[in-house]
Amino acid sequence: MLYEKISRSLQESQPELIGLGGLCTDFKFLKDAIQIIRTLAPDVKIVCGGGIINNDAEFVFQTLRPDFCIIEEGEEILVQLVNMLESGSQDYEQIVNLGYWERDTPKFTRQDFNYIDINRRCFPDYEPFGIDEMFDEYSLASRFPRRYTRANPRPMTIVTARSCPFKCTFCVHQRGARYRVRSVENIIQEIDSLYERYHFNILLILDELFAVNKLRLREFCLALIDARNKRGWDFDWTFQTHASASLDIEALKLAKRAGCYCFSYGLESASPRVLASMGKKTKPLQIIEAIKIADAAKIGFGGNFIFGDVAETMETVSETMDFFSRYCLDNHIYLGYIQPYPGSKLFQDCIERGIIRNKLEFYEHIDEGIVNMTSMPDELWIPWVKQLASLGSSFSWVKSVNASCCIKEAETANTPMVLHSGRPIYNVWTKCPHCEREVHYREPLDNTRRLRYRPFDLMRLIKARGLRHFLFAFMRSIRARGKRGNSTFVTSINPLYKLLKPLMAREKQACRSFVTGCPYCNKLFRVRIPQASCKNPQSRVLR
Repeated sequence: MLYEKISRSLQESQPELIGLGGLCTDFKFLKDAIQIIRTLAPDVKIVCGGGIINNDAEFVFQTLRPDFCIIEEGEEILVQLVNMLESGSQDYEQIVNLGYWERDTPKFTRQDFNYIDINRRCFPDYEPFGIDEMFDEYSLASRFPRRYTRANPRPMTIVTARSCPFKCTFCVHQRGARYRVRSVENIIQEIDSLYERYHFNILLILDELFAVNKLRLREFCLALIDARNKRGWDFDWTFQTHASASLDIEALKLAKRAGCYCFSYGLESASPRVLASMGKKTKPLQIIEAIKIADAAKIGFGGNFIFGDVAETMETVSETMDFFSRYCLDNHIYLGYIQPYPGSKLFQDCIERGIIRNKLEFYEHIDEGIVNMTSMPDELWIPWVKQLASLGSSFSWVKSVNASCCIKEAETANTPMVLHSGRPIYNVWTKCPHCEREVHYREPLDNTRRLRYRPFDLMRLIKARGLRHFLFAFMRSIRARGKRGNSTFVTSINPLYKLLKPLMAREKQACRSFVTGCPYCNKLFRVRIPQASCKNPQSRVLR
């Protein structure tokens, strides 16, 4: 597919310069793309950028061998490079933050990250990426936290700052440009242009630290309320921030008035020892306070707990899981594990400790396995964290409620998303189990009922499918996973096993279901679709 797409694009555009970029997880794609371009158009220059370059420029540049690479922000640098290539000059040393080749030797120019005022940057142009089709045809394919407040979602993203002032060990903001935020006036101008062009109804503020303090949040909310009154804007929005923002109930109630439905903190852990090791500069008490005021303001609260820091032990895991079971069961909390991505302090530590022995092999198989950075043995840690990730992705612990009515949409049966996924869109009505308000959703659902494989519930699986089916499935699992294939059985005698009990299903699921949020109280819950609810009453009006 990639060969055909690149070949067609080369023929249609006849480029003189090709830009490629991505994160470290895009290594294989970039490697393949560069090889295809070299085969089909060997004389066309290639320039690479993005996080994969910013965080490990020398290794990636020498390994992938594009003609040029740009470190950090590329707006001005790329224009300078294009002008130089057009003029025929090769005085690349005059361009800062550039990598190039000189007689098959990689060269890097001096680094200078003193960029122009961020408010002078042009707003992004999304037109070349087919964004209209994404809005019209694929919005329901986005993750549920990005769309549950609207039955016909049109989610849009915006970035209002660059870099980060913190130096968390698992993150990649260890070097490079300083943290810079755009003015509220500048942000409102971009929102205005986006709203006029795309008529979005959900805005996702992607910054890791949007509301660095409640004064900035207040300024933004007042500007939004004013724009809503004067320009008729109608959209919900969500943001991320740091616990040091010290948000209070007044700030969140104002955000709610301005259309905010959810915000998130970078939680990572509830163990003070692990938080200190990560360089997080947060305390569990700050998280508890944020959850309480979010609940009072009826705004959703979210975040991630990620396990596997170098300071992680059975005791610290227990602290976080106990915190999760006490405070987080009805919130938008995700569970996962830490990976030592290039550019982070953890990555460098793994190389120095010999955990990562071959950097190229790590890049080529990135995210295919779990890197154990703890002091716990592999046979204890890896099977447990696999089960954690599996259970964490299922949200099996959230409250459940039956749908009162479920109607399949006939008019969307031949839309691209439905044809591609094979999942028809249904209109579903139910009552939130938290606030008991009636809610209407449009949700892509499988046509067939699926019996989920629940870890640690082997007797029910055997009863449902038979012992013969179970044994065959188990043997396939062992062959697929190798030496650590029987992780389900290893985990059942694992001393960490009991810590996963808060993730077990509150109720048995015997029918199709989906996890969503309530657009009124913004709590998390599961909607079950019993067969009896799939009907077509004449009294039901789609909203």
